[in-house]
Amino acid sequence: AVVSTQSGHYAGEFRHINEKLYTTTGEEALEMFSKKPELFEIYHRGFTNQVEKWEVNPVDRILQIIQKLGEDKVIADFGCGDAKIAQTLQNAVFSFDLVKHNEHVIVANSSKVPLGDKSVDIAVFCVSLMGTDFKDFIREARRVLRPKGRLIIAEVTSRISDITEFVNGVEELGFANLEKNEPNNYFVELIFKKTKPKENKGKFESLALKPCSYKKR
Repeated sequence: AVVSTQSGHYAGEFRHINEKLYTTTGEEALEMFSKKPELFEIYHRGFTNQVEKWEVNPVDRILQIIQKLGEDKVIADFGCGDAKIAQTLQNAVFSFDLVKHNEHVIVANSSKVPLGDKSVDIAVFCVSLMGTDFKDFIREARRVLRPKGRLIIAEVTSRISDITEFVNGVEELGFANLEKNEPNNYFVELIFKKTKPKENKGKFESLALKPCSYKKR
């Protein structure tokens, strides 16, 4: 997937960091940002500029979904960026990312977050299934979700070759798809409920997502 971003002196660095995030594991990305936190600032600035061009910001739609589910729901926000969910809602929100962008963020690799089993009601991935080990992120979300908890995924549509296969793969891990929305040509929005794992047919293990690359306009 190729998405345009504004030109600027940091554009080349932003594209390089973006490529690294899609081609390394979460642990490797955490190490990269730990050594050079300024790289996260470059990435976050470039990503924020991109979001401002989108007709619909997927995190705003996710906020609406969570508000309907209620203020009593505990949320884990994986790859939270500036932690907009925590800053907007009254819910208890655990916001995880690779760098502590503000006081709401807990530094953690999404494949291993500091939460107990079955401790949250909602797990969110808003354009954050980025590492080569993204399947471990989804496994971790399932671990921390309570029975019948909700998994909300918003992802760039062009990253998913076959949406049905992707949904089937996630369901195989132990989820049931409740909603599949495509609010525009850019994004797909998926809502799952935690269930018992299905018979393993290899669909989850074979899941793949294409990198999302950025170019100058």
